[in-house]
Amino acid sequence: MESFMDNFRERSEVEREWLQELFVFVRDNLFPVLGPTTGSVSPEQLSLAMIRRVERAVGSSSARSLPLSYRLISVAELVTWQRTPCCSNLTWSTAQHREWVREAEQALPNHKALPRASLLLIGCLSDGCDPERSCDGAWRVRDATGTVHCELLSPSPLWLGLPVLFPCWNYIPQPALGKDQEVEERGYLELVGCPLALTSVPEMTFNPAEVNLKRAVGVREAAELIQHRVRGLRVKVYGEVSGVYPLLNIAGKSLFCLRLREGRHTLPLLVTEPCCLWWQQCVCVGGSVCVSGLRVCALQGWSGNRVLCATSQSSLTLLPDTLIQDLSDPPTLDKHTPDPDPVGLDPPLSDCSSTGCPLPERRGAGPDPDPVGLDPPLSDCSSTGCPLPERRGAGPDPDPVGIDPTLSDCSSTGCPLPERGPDPDPSPILRPKLSKAISYKGVLTSVLSAAAGLYVIDGKVGLCLAYQPLQRRGLRPGAEIELHDVHFLYRPSPHFHPCMLCVCLHSSLRVTSFSRLGSEVDRPSDAPLPWLLLERNLGVSQYLWLCHCCRALRDRLVPRWVKEECVYVVARRLFECVVTSEKGGGRRDIYREMLQEPHHCPLTEYSVSSPVCEYVSVSDCVCVMEKECWSSLSLSSLLPACGSSLTQAELNPSIAWSVGLSLGQDIQPRPLLLVGVLELPGTHTLRLRDQTGAVTCVAVETGDDDSGGQRAANNTAWIGCLVCVQRFTMVMERFVQSEFPSYRHLDQDSYITHKHCRVYIQLCLNDLQILSPSAAMASLLLRENIRTTQGGERVEGGEREEMSETERERREKGGEEREERRDDVSERKKRSREEERIEEKKEEREGGAKRARQNHTENETCSQPGGGASLPGDRPCISVVMCVEGKEGVAWRNEGIACEGEEAGLSLCFSVRADLIGQIQRWGRDPRNCPLQERETDGQTRTVELLFVRSSVRWFPLIQAGSFYRLIAPNTQDPSVLIGCRVAGRSGVVLHTNPSLLVRSDWRIHTLTHPLLTTPYSQFVSQKVMSVAEVLDCSSGVDLVSFHGVISQRITLQRGTTTHTPTQRGTTTHTPAQRDVEAGLSVRLTVCVEPRGRSLQVYLDLSLTPYPPGLVPGNTVQFTSFQRRLSRVGGVYCRSVPVSCLTIMALGKTDTQSCDSPPPMILLGVWALAGAEQCILGRVRGHVVCVLYLQLQWTCSLCGSIYTQERCTRSQPPCNSTSAVFQAEAKAAVEDGSGEAHIWFSCPVISGLLGLAMPQWEGLQRSLRVRGHLRVYTRGRSLVCDVDADDPLLQYLSCVCSSSTVCRPLTLICTLHTRSHTPAARREDSSQLKRFTRGDREFVTRMPPPLQLTCTHILEERERD
Repeated sequence: MESFMDNFRERSEVEREWLQELFVFVRDNLFPVLGPTTGSVSPEQLSLAMIRRVERAVGSSSARSLPLSYRLISVAELVTWQRTPCCSNLTWSTAQHREWVREAEQALPNHKALPRASLLLIGCLSDGCDPERSCDGAWRVRDATGTVHCELLSPSPLWLGLPVLFPCWNYIPQPALGKDQEVEERGYLELVGCPLALTSVPEMTFNPAEVNLKRAVGVREAAELIQHRVRGLRVKVYGEVSGVYPLLNIAGKSLFCLRLREGRHTLPLLVTEPCCLWWQQCVCVGGSVCVSGLRVCALQGWSGNRVLCATSQSSLTLLPDTLIQDLSDPPTLDKHTPDPDPVGLDPPLSDCSSTGCPLPERRGAGPDPDPVGLDPPLSDCSSTGCPLPERRGAGPDPDPVGIDPTLSDCSSTGCPLPERGPDPDPSPILRPKLSKAISYKGVLTSVLSAAAGLYVIDGKVGLCLAYQPLQRRGLRPGAEIELHDVHFLYRPSPHFHPCMLCVCLHSSLRVTSFSRLGSEVDRPSDAPLPWLLLERNLGVSQYLWLCHCCRALRDRLVPRWVKEECVYVVARRLFECVVTSEKGGGRRDIYREMLQEPHHCPLTEYSVSSPVCEYVSVSDCVCVMEKECWSSLSLSSLLPACGSSLTQAELNPSIAWSVGLSLGQDIQPRPLLLVGVLELPGTHTLRLRDQTGAVTCVAVETGDDDSGGQRAANNTAWIGCLVCVQRFTMVMERFVQSEFPSYRHLDQDSYITHKHCRVYIQLCLNDLQILSPSAAMASLLLRENIRTTQGGERVEGGEREEMSETERERREKGGEEREERRDDVSERKKRSREEERIEEKKEEREGGAKRARQNHTENETCSQPGGGASLPGDRPCISVVMCVEGKEGVAWRNEGIACEGEEAGLSLCFSVRADLIGQIQRWGRDPRNCPLQERETDGQTRTVELLFVRSSVRWFPLIQAGSFYRLIAPNTQDPSVLIGCRVAGRSGVVLHTNPSLLVRSDWRIHTLTHPLLTTPYSQFVSQKVMSVAEVLDCSSGVDLVSFHGVISQRITLQRGTTTHTPTQRGTTTHTPAQRDVEAGLSVRLTVCVEPRGRSLQVYLDLSLTPYPPGLVPGNTVQFTSFQRRLSRVGGVYCRSVPVSCLTIMALGKTDTQSCDSPPPMILLGVWALAGAEQCILGRVRGHVVCVLYLQLQWTCSLCGSIYTQERCTRSQPPCNSTSAVFQAEAKAAVEDGSGEAHIWFSCPVISGLLGLAMPQWEGLQRSLRVRGHLRVYTRGRSLVCDVDADDPLLQYLSCVCSSSTVCRPLTLICTLHTRSHTPAARREDSSQLKRFTRGDREFVTRMPPPLQLTCTHILEERERD
């Protein structure tokens, strides 16, 4: 120390103190790590060299100024205390630093430059081969306190082992992934400038004239030599580097490959020696090298191909480009002799600018004549990127045959290499594309996901590095990179940039300039994505879709339902749901991918937009449905065939409601995919929700029988499940309030006073894919999987059969309820051990149960933070098992219960009649939906009325008649809570009411499915529900009926006047405008058993009930407690009452109309006898006997009066309408030999009946304008009317109706008239006496009324054929 300080006696006290700290730091941190290459150097000499280097770096050696503001820092201090990115440059002044910051932030305005730190860093560069760690080829900065990983732009072999000063560097911290992670892995250095050596070595002086390549061979000669393997042969090769491939790790052994080029000849070199792995960062494409000590070896997985491999005696020398071009001496070979050529000749270390060492310029190669398609050298491109050149030569390998497997574990971190085969789920309509191999140079402008290997170059080109071992260091926004042999793909995915660059194992990536900007640390949740790419052998389109799903899942589900670290698990399951089948194919061969020409890899061919589905948020799905709702609306298409003759009173109700159905998988250009959590909100509907919004669901499920039919959903285990919805139907109900005068004004939106839509989805729960089950669903799936694995053995009595014998004895001896409800961790462990012993005995079934338990454990790990689907397991509760007999519909009622803080009014509520089975049980924890135990069924069965009020109404869609449930009251052990109370009565009065029980908002209901029930409850049969035919034919005086049927038609009736709208209290999500449109609706449903069977009219009053979704044509609905009524003409219809309930039992199809078969042919005599029992719609082939009735008139569209002379004839009060519609009606007698029928014809088919062409029919309408009305009818054998019999128009119609043009054979499609729907017995009662005269005799007989039909279509001859 004293001798060192004697050199600086003239310095100031502050400088001497700084120099003393420098000496101590060099002595303690740098000197102990010096190697033998530095010779005998003392700490004093190192300190003096350090001072000279510092003074020269600051640029004022004459003034001998020291950077007193800088502080020396060790490696351990840097990685431990430096938590934010920083930069240090010893050569900068303050003005230079400000200019540097300004330029950096102008390049990318949304980023900030790295903050400056006044720190001095010294150390030795090492190649990563330490005795304590395996050689990984990574360069590190080392001192006595530790090492830190470093990235260099153009490293030289001469730098290794020398003590150096780093004048310009960036430090980027990275968070530790675990407690056992080493210090040096928590960050890394970016060495921007060339390091300054603190010692002078004679060999470091580079002299091109002394370079000896006399014993080296070129690439062309070496390519011929490796065709014959000679034992002990060592080759020394020089050439230009055409490719540097990534560092791989195969089963713990690292390797990389580089390719040398000479003219059109190329030669691969394989480096597997640990001591040579550091070469990978020293060589770059376009540089010239000489490698010695190479041996010829044959690759086992690359049959018939030999390569040169590095040995422990191999050395690397970086050469200038001009040196190789001047070589002309013949080469020689050496065997087992040490290479006399000096190792690693390199230009000397010189002072470099603050921006780093200049890169050598690539010279003279010109266009590549290689026919296999190697790329031309990079041209001079600006920082904003260069155009993408097309690959020259033959292009991609036309042979798409799969690659043979050779390796199974390969990556820089030990992860397996991907196996590449055909796309797991290729779309038949998408043709695969061929990529192009190009070179590119640009600036990284965005890091989409460093863990997933996704970046953006120049703001317009995507970059995917997932098919290489990911290089996560140095790739930050603002960094300049060079890419060689990178695959250019156009529009591989709609979720990323149209132009994508993807690297494979044959591609070269190099950072040419480090970023000046600070960047945030990437989230680690995407780190497992490359693993799935390797495991499932994904194509680039599928991988990009998976990355998009991960990002979308994080935005839409985290943190409310999914933990951040579990996003990958959910994304993996989502991908497996979409890609359900994986076709076999060849495995990815890394040797062929890196070494073989012509090149072929998984990126050579790619499919566009695979998978073909589009994962959208719930809110986006709602927006799509709302947009589709009005874009697909055509008011004219809503009108019936006689729509042109409808008046205003008939026209507007017909368009007041309409529905649009669309399958989610039919949406163009890509089918929709939804992911969300099923929940029961405070309303009466089931919903699918994510963090963007919610959508109402009409859900059904498949029955337990083998028929495969659907039934109403009743399993509460679905609540809280995170599901993937692929198969669903989007329902868009439109409500329009309008005042259209006639059909001619339908194109004028000004007549629409208000409109709104209600959108929801219909789905079957069995079609859902569970991504993360609720606690109840997880236990249910686990039991089902174990039951299936063990041969279908029934698990009864709370899994008592799986308990050990000791456990059974303990339960039998302990009669107290506390021991009966104890379900602690030790019991679960015992059951788990017992299950494992059973699995060991049944090895063939082991896989299924093990997977079930793994999924169960994984599901618990991915449980939602804060939003659970079940009660906490350690809270006490009580429960009772119940069987639902029936339920009333949900409605706005005054429940008569005081509510603090709420205003008076109506609340949503409904009631359920249920049988409580057994006694009330106490539990130490929530039993959820565990199998029914024997102790729960001990006791009598009693009937109660369960009242669901306000928020407890949410259970309405899942409570169904005939189902078993476990009702749970948490946080209590008092059985009286679940005991219903009776209505107080007077003495002598017998009460027939059941006890009532108010269901509280925090109570839970769990469904007990049939496999969880014990005999005899598992054989329970639901109550009898009538069919439509039984309701029509019912002769008893039944007032309230329950029946099921398919909705064939829905009509909104004329809205009545509402005198009072009661105040409604409760949770609703509808706007006041929506409530106004839907309030007071009256709906008529036409219900039938089959499309052409008997039908029943059902009238619904929705004035005091919330709007029920799912009442659309095609759906099967169960109508409970509807009033059966008779019309004035004897017809049967039903109407709703306050206790009526609607339940969707099955969903209809959206394509039923397109696949309708023609109606059956039927005889009139048979149809007259059977009536509606035969059919409603049929084809009739008969002869028109005569026209019985014909009426033609122009009607005022506003008031319905006769319209003549361009004015309405109504006078009291006067009508000022200016629009009229033409209406026509006719009735004809038709017979077919078996019977006779009176068939009614409406306006659209009357012209066909009369045989008039369209010009004639229009002329007839114009001629009637003056009169406005004409009515003719049959009297005897002629047609008469109420006006002058000499009227030419009457004579014309009489002539037409009596001509053979009308009285001709016809084939008609007819429907049964409304009056003919009555049963045959009742029609016989309406028969009348009729007198017949034959000669001189008279006959009187009772004749039934003729069959009444309505013609909908007249079939011409060509249509009948």
